[in-house]
Amino acid sequence: MQATKHAFGHQGSRQTLAEGLAEYRQKNTELVKGCSLTPEVRLFFQRHDVVHVVYWCGISLPEEAVVKIASLVGTTEGLRVLSGYRLRESIEIYRHLPVVATLRAIAFSALLVPRTIWRCLRRHRRWPWEHCQPYLPRPLCELRAELGVQVAHRVDLG
Repeated sequence: MQATKHAFGHQGSRQTLAEGLAEYRQKNTELVKGCSLTPEVRLFFQRHDVVHVVYWCGISLPEEAVVKIASLVGTTEGLRVLSGYRLRESIEIYRHLPVVATLRAIAFSALLVPRTIWRCLRRHRRWPWEHCQPYLPRPLCELRAELGVQVAHRVDLG
């Protein structure tokens, strides 16, 4: 299996969730952030970023598809996650996506969506979307084992 460029990307990572989040944000400086974001948007993207780290998904379009499906099917938020993708800032992000890359990601999603749903349904329990603070000091390997999460390495995503 291909090595990941992030320490939190390994299934057995001993990094805490907080350390994984810090690394994710440091290596993805182009992410939406800033003081101008509403508290609602900031909170949504913080929770969204946690799913990126727990599942080890980067920010490519196929990996974003995994995060969206995992957020819908594999978290306690379920379909309510969709409200975050309807926020003005989320819609702005989609407006700037390259058309060809978006079409490729949609085509590749025919494989990703069923696999991600299957993995989420086989898990021991759902990720606590709203209440992840107590998990920040815990090692990712323990969280993944407790929840039954299998990381989605880039090698799996094309």
